[in-house]
Amino acid sequence: MLLARLTTIAALLLGLQPVAGLAQDKAPAAVLPSISQGPLASTSGRFSSLNPRRPLNCLNTSVIGQVVSAGLIQLDQFGCRGQEFALQQCCALTNVLMNVELADARDLPQMIVGRRIEVKADITLAREPHGGYLVFFLMARNASLLSGDPPRPPAAPFTSYMICQPSELNALARTLGRQLCVQNSVLAILNETGAELEGAARALVQKTPAPSASDENKAITCHEDPERSDADLTDIACARRNYWSWWAMKQRLGQTFTRAAPP
Repeated sequence: MLLARLTTIAALLLGLQPVAGLAQDKAPAAVLPSISQGPLASTSGRFSSLNPRRPLNCLNTSVIGQVVSAGLIQLDQFGCRGQEFALQQCCALTNVLMNVELADARDLPQMIVGRRIEVKADITLAREPHGGYLVFFLMARNASLLSGDPPRPPAAPFTSYMICQPSELNALARTLGRQLCVQNSVLAILNETGAELEGAARALVQKTPAPSASDENKAITCHEDPERSDADLTDIACARRNYWSWWAMKQRLGQTFTRAAPP
């Protein structure tokens, strides 16, 4: 088993390539995995997973949600229908993110941010323990559009989520020797936020995130992740202060706290 696991990890490492754009140290580069496909976003908005374990098939055949990005929708409510007692007990979720893999790329222009759509799909759910609670990852695979609001110009982003080990930050992650999990809205404008993000990652704040003053809400801070997004790696998690304020409340209230993360 150990040999097979090491072989799998080695295969992942072969595809790693440095990415220009952020400063690099002369220290020996750490080896970290590179992701060819986007990581899954969790229902909480806090975590993303390289490979969630033991996915469960749901009997649901369609869902309705609001488009967050080309591969993500937000559902008002979701319950994974299935025969297993555990499924019936664990998974009544509110205000959750679901990853969408379209069966036909020609449907991609229909994924307009802010639009409400209904998709038919093969739906799976995965659960990962993070400390004393479960994080849920939802996936709609082989998805096709059934209906939707009339198309309109994209709406302003209304929520955010964390992306772990994005390829844009491979170079920085290698110099730090740590995996990076970064708020997607920070990553989206890396040409503007890159220097601040790198400085925050190097000046790691090693304590649990806490609410911050409103005048500092947009500042980027990084924390040593008290949980994990992958069992084999320790993380640095970076986001704006208003995101950490949101997460501190989410941490206390769990799935009963239904407010979307700040964009």
